[in-house]
Amino acid sequence: MAEIFDEKAKDYDDWYKRPLGALVDQIEKKPIYDYLKPQPNEHILDVGCGTGNFSLELARSGVKVTGIDISEPMLEKARTKASNEGLDINFKIADAMNLPFSDNTFDKIVSVTALEFVSDLKAALDESYRVLKPGGCMVIGLIGGNSLWSKFYEKRAVKEPNSLFKHAHFYTLQELLKIMPGKDVNGKAVLFFGPDFDGTKIDDAKAIEAKAAREGRIDGGFIVAVSYK
Repeated sequence: MAEIFDEKAKDYDDWYKRPLGALVDQIEKKPIYDYLKPQPNEHILDVGCGTGNFSLELARSGVKVTGIDISEPMLEKARTKASNEGLDINFKIADAMNLPFSDNTFDKIVSVTALEFVSDLKAALDESYRVLKPGGCMVIGLIGGNSLWSKFYEKRAVKEPNSLFKHAHFYTLQELLKIMPGKDVNGKAVLFFGPDFDGTKIDDAKAIEAKAAREGRIDGGFIVAVSYK
């Protein structure tokens, strides 16, 4: 599995430089941070950190961050970016299914668009929960199943033999909430415009998101769940 992400490392960050990528990133981050509520000096584990998108932001806010990923090339890019900014982040190669940490190690856990690719989502969630301290929270963000975005990726997986999305499983919000370990489980969906949306039309995107929220829709392209220990 690591090899498919190794190949993507060199151009992975290009997505965030495009108007649509920047817009999607902004929309996805809001519910993550609304639930995570990171505080200075907390120790947060970023599971499937990739090239460090969330790890770097958290470290800039004074959080102690450990980021794990199965791809060494992804981690190398993350380390380089952290070094360039003078950020002290512990990036470690590790499998989300078998975390190399003791029970009750981290104040909070975050994982964003990574656990779609594990063989057993419930087992991966239970493993993250194991290393979470009592009183802490775990925030998980995934590409939402039965959404415009998951359908787009499913079509790509059929057309492109080497697509990493051949290895993904897309869960609905209901499915994610059902298997989240812990208590006070909650969640929401965002990203209701599709992959063909014009990323420069920010006001239009906000209007689409607001309308979907009013209607109580949960079929968004990005789903987020939180639980507490």
